[in-house]
Amino acid sequence: MKNMAFRKINIIDIIIILMVVLIAVSGYMFFFRDSSKQVLDTGKVVYDFEITNVSKDFVDAINPGDPIRDSTRGNELGTVVSKSSRGATMLNEDLINGGYVIADVPDAYDVVITIEADANITPANIIIGGARVKVGKKFFIKGKGYANQGFVTKMTLIGQ
Repeated sequence: MKNMAFRKINIIDIIIILMVVLIAVSGYMFFFRDSSKQVLDTGKVVYDFEITNVSKDFVDAINPGDPIRDSTRGNELGTVVSKSSRGATMLNEDLINGGYVIADVPDAYDVVITIEADANITPANIIIGGARVKVGKKFFIKGKGYANQGFVTKMTLIGQ
């Protein structure tokens, strides 16, 4: 009696195997492709980045034209267009009257850096230097002589 496990493979077997593989790959591509990673457009983005509770020296170190990098990954996040600062404040509990009050922080500043960058735009994200940049996202940044953490507070697509 012949062993069925070692029979010859014929052309019909090869066609069936290729059809099963093709159906599996097609099904995977249909259900699991990520269209949010497909770049639809490229363009300029201007965004505000806020850093709180810093010294006057920190504010003075920021200059228009400075390249800004993600200090975690080293990717370029754009170029400083402008900066603005105001006295730092913090929310404190009022133990006498109950509730909360906003109090000034002595010798501290909140700074908003306006940054311009080239971006890849997908259906779900704006990608700058390989990083997804969204309002509310926290970044650790560095420039010439300064580094800190802060949040993206505003984004504008130029020409959109």
